[in-house]
Amino acid sequence: MRQRTSIVIALLIGAAVVAGLAKPAFADPRDISVGGVWITRITHDWAGVTAVDRATEVTRRITQVLSMPQFRQGAVVAVRQDGANALISVGNILVFTVTPRDAEGTGSPMRLAKYLATLLGQGLTTALPGSAFYF
Repeated sequence: MRQRTSIVIALLIGAAVVAGLAKPAFADPRDISVGGVWITRITHDWAGVTAVDRATEVTRRITQVLSMPQFRQGAVVAVRQDGANALISVGNILVFTVTPRDAEGTGSPMRLAKYLATLLGQGLTTALPGSAFYF
């Protein structure tokens, strides 16, 4: 009986240790992804908007693109310069604004925007089978 109690206590302690080590993986709310394609993490505030709020707005806009019937077959993901920033849009929907702070260490906002536009196009194409989003 004593040995059985010791085994039960050892198993409970072991389970508690394993449960304490196992932690759920949480996505960072600043991460942007679509169709299983991770695009970027927004790390900088801009124009009085926090990085988390910027990411939330980008995610909302991506959802808007995915829900619009005119994009069921796909569309061009466009990049254009806007002062010091670069803008990424799909059709008439502005999806991202890439600022100089966003582009630190990667070159210019335009260069980063082109890269992100490519990833966005891949993700949108995956998310909407039968469509073709391209940069």
